[in-house]
Amino acid sequence: MKGWFTLKIKTIGSVCSGIGSAAYAWKNKNWEFKWFAEIEEFQSNVLKHHYPDVQNLNDWLKIPTLLSGSKIPEVDLICGGTPCQSFSLAGLKKGLDDERGNLTLEFLKAVEENDKIRLKKNKKRGFVLWENVEGVFSDKTNAFGLFLAGLAGYDEEIPKQDIEKHGIIKGPKRNVAWRILDSKFFGSPQQRKRVFVLASDPKFHPENVL
Repeated sequence: MKGWFTLKIKTIGSVCSGIGSAAYAWKNKNWEFKWFAEIEEFQSNVLKHHYPDVQNLNDWLKIPTLLSGSKIPEVDLICGGTPCQSFSLAGLKKGLDDERGNLTLEFLKAVEENDKIRLKKNKKRGFVLWENVEGVFSDKTNAFGLFLAGLAGYDEEIPKQDIEKHGIIKGPKRNVAWRILDSKFFGSPQQRKRVFVLASDPKFHPENVL
């Protein structure tokens, strides 16, 4: 992802942070994580050990309220991989009929509130980086189509049959690009395919990064 390091990013908020993979991956960049959001005890303890100065919000569903109340700062980038169990080929594949699947759309609320504050401050919309399993393409409830439409700023979902495994949508709010990346091509000794979505304001070209 050559263009990634040219993005004008200084501050980051992480959702479903796990043990801080994003913070570790970008440790050599001059990017500051302002907050994590991880609810599981073990992962939270790992975050506390390695990043003691970064606040863990635990339940990330509180982020829109915390942002609107100025309890946490708006950031240049929100990143996260929302729960994948409802889309995983190894799971029940209930999509939006599963509470965990619905968290895909809850992620949008945090993004929207973050940008609302940024726009009030005459800043550009922030960057969004979202990751999930390849099973989102076969989800019968079309959560991915709703998610892409929400990011782009459209009221109607993107029809499932119109979504290929890589693409770009140019919307009134954001340009959105997505593609599958496999960890085996990035130094990992295993095949691990994941869908990555990158988005920001209409002047941004996410396809140049992905």
